[in-house]
Amino acid sequence: MKKFFLMIGVVLVFVTIFVFTTKTSAEVRVSDLLNPERDYLIIVNDDNPYEFGGEYDGALQGDLVYAADVLYGEPTGLERAAYLAFTELQFYLREQGMEIGLFSGYRTEEDQQAVYDYYGSLEGWAETNKVTQPGYSEHHTGLMVNVLIKYNENSTDRNDWIWYTETAERQETIPYFRQFHEALADFGFIDRYPKGKEEITRFPSEPYEIRFVGSPEVAHAIMDNGLTLEEYVEQNR
Repeated sequence: MKKFFLMIGVVLVFVTIFVFTTKTSAEVRVSDLLNPERDYLIIVNDDNPYEFGGEYDGALQGDLVYAADVLYGEPTGLERAAYLAFTELQFYLREQGMEIGLFSGYRTEEDQQAVYDYYGSLEGWAETNKVTQPGYSEHHTGLMVNVLIKYNENSTDRNDWIWYTETAERQETIPYFRQFHEALADFGFIDRYPKGKEEITRFPSEPYEIRFVGSPEVAHAIMDNGLTLEEYVEQNR
């Protein structure tokens, strides 16, 4: 009888391990973390202010995942599917010899006010860059990521690498930085403010600002056709 119960116990352990493993594997897929009620194509800009306390905002609060930013170690959040997609992008690029890090993700109204106060002190900035104002930044959505890239043009030793902000000039002149953008769409991200599209986005080109749009299919439809998020949404809604 003892052998029988021991056998039953062993079987239950294996069943539990199998179920847990299966469930865990399912949970780490980005598609399984997508919230079917979330608008992953939400646009926040001069004409579309973010609704604090609204339906999207309320649902987002329970879906934020926090991690330390790579520069100061301060907690910064991302929507859960966006966070997982970003970590997958990180791992992929690491295998290619490239290191990227999360610098700034979700911002509260107060967080964005601090950003605006800083940049607003620069002459002419506040007047021409409304999306830095609280309520007009896509960082409120939890889908926007500011990325830093580790690099040192004078050394191949990773111990000498430092965190860089990607600029349009670096993207154009350093193949290493282009490698980052070439991988974005495969993980559901787009260049949110591409060069040459300033009249549409009404924001300067900032290659380090990437945006999660929910799926690689949508991201490729945007990136491969040289579109902005505004243009894609206008064409498909």
